[in-house]
Amino acid sequence: MLALAKLNAQEQIEPTDKISLSRAVEIAMLNNYDLKIATNELKKADNSNSIGNAGLLPSLTLNGGFDYGFNDTEMEFAGGDSEVIKIDNAESFTYSGNVRMDYTLFDGFGNVYTYKKLQGQNERQQTLFRQQTEQTIVEVAEKYYEVCRAQQNLNLAKKSMEISRERVQKAIHKKAYGQANQLDVLNAEVDMNSDSTIILQTEQAFLRSIKDLNVVLGVDVQTEYQVDDAINFRDDFTADAVISGAMLNNSGMIAQEQQEDISNLDLKITNAQKYPTLSAYGQYGYNRQNSDAGQVLYNQNLGTSAGLSLKFNVFNGRQQRTKEKNAMLDLNSQQERSLQLKSELERDATNAYTDYIYKRRIAELQETSVKQAQLNFEQTQEMYELGRVTSIEFRTAQQNLLDVAANFNDARFTAKVAEFYLMQLTGELIN
Repeated sequence: MLALAKLNAQEQIEPTDKISLSRAVEIAMLNNYDLKIATNELKKADNSNSIGNAGLLPSLTLNGGFDYGFNDTEMEFAGGDSEVIKIDNAESFTYSGNVRMDYTLFDGFGNVYTYKKLQGQNERQQTLFRQQTEQTIVEVAEKYYEVCRAQQNLNLAKKSMEISRERVQKAIHKKAYGQANQLDVLNAEVDMNSDSTIILQTEQAFLRSIKDLNVVLGVDVQTEYQVDDAINFRDDFTADAVISGAMLNNSGMIAQEQQEDISNLDLKITNAQKYPTLSAYGQYGYNRQNSDAGQVLYNQNLGTSAGLSLKFNVFNGRQQRTKEKNAMLDLNSQQERSLQLKSELERDATNAYTDYIYKRRIAELQETSVKQAQLNFEQTQEMYELGRVTSIEFRTAQQNLLDVAANFNDARFTAKVAEFYLMQLTGELIN
């Protein structure tokens, strides 16, 4: 497990630093771009998770207005022989303002289910954030151990170069005393030049791997440093524990189960729409009207009003029925997806455990091969110095040791990455 700690936001990697995997993970937790995006999504879900956003709180509105009229008016009143009244340039003024509160008393509990859905979405987003965190840790481990592998291979190439350089010096020395010829010197120099090429290639791979890691860490791509390449393996994994842990704690499985719950709430929200909606309102308002023409030249109202409204959808072209059917189909799809994911997860957990065990065995075999290749090289070196083996045989033993050691590096770092993937599947990656 990895315990995640917080770093000072100003802390940077210095070129002289030798960072560990735990520190690399801490830096990524602070700087990784995908995690920053996931954090924003988490905040959005948290912002949306409120009773007001679900429609469980009343709404309060403030309205105001002013109307001005300037008209020529003609009026004739009913009854008798009334004359036509003409008023030119008649002005009218209307002032209005009110405060109104609306509240839904009942809507088939749709607002209640909506609030539960917002809570479920918030919880699922937290699970997705955990999933992204786990994915980032695994990605850091992959890139980190790639740097370790490249760093180890570079060290091996440098050691091989030292052996070749020493061989050249000895060949020149032997030639000076008549114990070797020019061909021996040339062969040694050719092998040394070959080792120089290998150093350049491995150094390039090392620098490229650091840049790949820097992108995941979210630091300056050009930053260079050393890594701590010591590793330890866990020995407490069992097949049954891996499978049960994946079924109970895998973040992808948890997120899918939460999505299934959300789809169930969507169905309830849709069903709620076939019930009547009962709403209440209360209002306090002011209205005043002044006019140069008309039967009422001045009118003013100030006071409160309240009321209830009931809305019931009798028929809307079977749209409600269609929504219900589609919501049920969405829920069924999520249920099927959950069953599919469980099967895939059991398969992946079994395969991951088997893959890890075999990679551990390969690493152990490669370690034994390194010891044998080292012993073979040492004996060949002694015999070469005594003149009992040729330079070709010596070079073969040297190259064999370099190849076997490189294979051992590949095997053990690959096995360590497999261990991280296993912990990700079982939900053990974050403490």
